[in-house]
Amino acid sequence: MKRVLFMPLMLGLMGISILSSCKKEPASTTGFDNEESRVRTEANQAVSEKTARAQAYEKEFDQLYQAELGRTNRNLVELASSIPTFKSLVAAVVKTGLAPVLATPNLNATVFAPNDAAFAKLPAPFNNPANISGITDQAQIDGLRNILLYHVLGSKVLRNQVAPGRSSAVTLKPAGSSNDNTIYFSNSLGLLLVNGNSLVLRANVLANNGVIHVIDDVLLPPTQNIAEIAIGNPAFSSLVAALVKTNLASVFTGAGDFTVFAPTDAAFAQLPAPFNNAANISNITDPAQISALSNILRYHVTGSRYFAWDLGLFRSVTTLADGSRNKLTTVLGLNFGFVKGNQNPSFARINPANILATNGVIQVVDKVLLP
Repeated sequence: MKRVLFMPLMLGLMGISILSSCKKEPASTTGFDNEESRVRTEANQAVSEKTARAQAYEKEFDQLYQAELGRTNRNLVELASSIPTFKSLVAAVVKTGLAPVLATPNLNATVFAPNDAAFAKLPAPFNNPANISGITDQAQIDGLRNILLYHVLGSKVLRNQVAPGRSSAVTLKPAGSSNDNTIYFSNSLGLLLVNGNSLVLRANVLANNGVIHVIDDVLLPPTQNIAEIAIGNPAFSSLVAALVKTNLASVFTGAGDFTVFAPTDAAFAQLPAPFNNAANISNITDPAQISALSNILRYHVTGSRYFAWDLGLFRSVTTLADGSRNKLTTVLGLNFGFVKGNQNPSFARINPANILATNGVIQVVDKVLLP
């Protein structure tokens, strides 16, 4: 027999619901167990696929460049120049005048080195050695130099010296805005990712003045804060309206280290009026509704950075929401993930993941998370 299933949004201390009651089949334990199994399977599959890819790359790399890897009497530039998969990187190092810096004896640096396939993902003229060598625009050269420095640490860090879990390191890129010269490590389940998306494919390629770790994506320093990214994306108009209505927008314009699970307009559209679109949210006047909306928004925010690879398998993550019901359940993925609120009958999918900001990271979700 059907029962009425209430899905309250726990409107602050006043306990008022902003969701209409609706008739549904009650979520069964078996149904949730099936979904949990599906999410776990998808997460494990992502781990297995990425692990297999890294292992295959390392094996092929070692077979192709065995002779070069045995010669440790060369500096970082000489070593990279001897390995054909670094043609774009070497062209960029030469074009930006960084070759003498990276050839300095006793430099003892760490270079996260994008391979040619990583550079090929970039737009022209940064996508191949010929185009990079042909750059004449000084602004592009200066920008490329900063990007390269964003891949370099001023000390030698081997793979086993990266702390387990979440950590960060300051690069040689000159500081501009907050945190735009810091890279972030996600180190678990045998894999190491940088800034959430870039996988270390082959670690510990040794030179006499440092070490190279091969990565599969070029690292791009963040240029905007969370608020600027949200305002600039039309898919977040409801979220931006909600942040403005609750006076939370300014929180994400300054310094910080947040994770925002950011519902899209399509996610808000699943809610009843007046919470279903930007125009209706902007017109809310009821103080109780505004207070409740504030708590719901803070339920989407953590006080530190979680990239998708940091989300664990059914980890409990504390948010900035009020009270004891302020935790989310998260499941890791590679370039995606899953997150569930206390009152959500199913997991929201994170896609896209790992949008890096100067004051945190945005994980885009397809449901509004309910405390």
